[in-house]
Amino acid sequence: MKKLMTLFLIVPLLASSLIFPIHSDAAEMNFSVSANIPENQIDKTKSYFHLNLPPGKEQTVNVTLTNETDQELTVLTSVNTAVTNDNGIVDYSQENPKLDETLKYPISELTESAGEVVLPANSSKNYPIKISMPNEAFDGTILGGIYFKEKTAEKKASQSKEIQIENQYAYVIGMMLSQNDTKVKADLTLNEITPTQINYRNVVTANLQNTEATILKDLDVEAQIYKKDGTKVLHESFKQNMRMAPNSNFNFPISWDKQEFEPGKYRLDMIATSGELVWEWSEYFTIDDQTANDLNETALDIEKDYTWLYIIAGSILALLVLLLVFLLGRRSRKDADEE
Repeated sequence: MKKLMTLFLIVPLLASSLIFPIHSDAAEMNFSVSANIPENQIDKTKSYFHLNLPPGKEQTVNVTLTNETDQELTVLTSVNTAVTNDNGIVDYSQENPKLDETLKYPISELTESAGEVVLPANSSKNYPIKISMPNEAFDGTILGGIYFKEKTAEKKASQSKEIQIENQYAYVIGMMLSQNDTKVKADLTLNEITPTQINYRNVVTANLQNTEATILKDLDVEAQIYKKDGTKVLHESFKQNMRMAPNSNFNFPISWDKQEFEPGKYRLDMIATSGELVWEWSEYFTIDDQTANDLNETALDIEKDYTWLYIIAGSILALLVLLLVFLLGRRSRKDADEE
């Protein structure tokens, strides 16, 4: 039995600091969560944890979990380091994500908590998370989320070949940690440019990296691809209002527009803006024969370019016509000589 798992994240976070998709349906959720905001919360109007703790400081915060059903249930929990997914959205749902090389203090390594909580029917329970700040002083923000999902029983495989959609719902409560109020200026780096595929469609991705310990907000990116020294835009992409987690990276995709990759040298011109901050790049990259052939072999929805076939067919036809004219002319001359 094939299953398509869709995950809806219910995130009680204020949009001014942390944006996340919201799906709220009480009928679908068997439990609820609520952050117990401590006295040293920076802004007590927020429903997520935003704490300023000195180096080496330890503190335990609590989340109240409530079972709203008549049956016992188990909630799986984890404190996840925030990363940026390839849609340009801050992602708190991954328990073991690939971390950026500039991230010095993953929040998952600064916290201790149980991996699951058993809730008796119609009851509430406090879920403690111990925070241990690094001994070394630093500027900026450490960002993550406390992730809650109901544990469900494993279902036996069915003989049915029908596709079934199984919805899973989760809560995430954000956690922002800092040691001081020093503002850190964001910086964006363009790393490798890679021909690849997304869902079996040819794309080129440009890896963008936020190298600083600050949330990069309202990020707009515009990208154009040219032949190495060309002036005609071959492919382009523009995306607005993205957001990046501190010390994270993601792959910005530029669609190849249902075309096959052609081996050769290309140029990527890219502009990224966030408020008054502007970054510009112009970088060369190469698509080699082997890469182009391999990706074109597996690409879907490719619109074939038959221009070269038309040229060859036209050339052959022209040669045949010329040959026919030559033979007819030769025959005419022969007939004339015989007369």
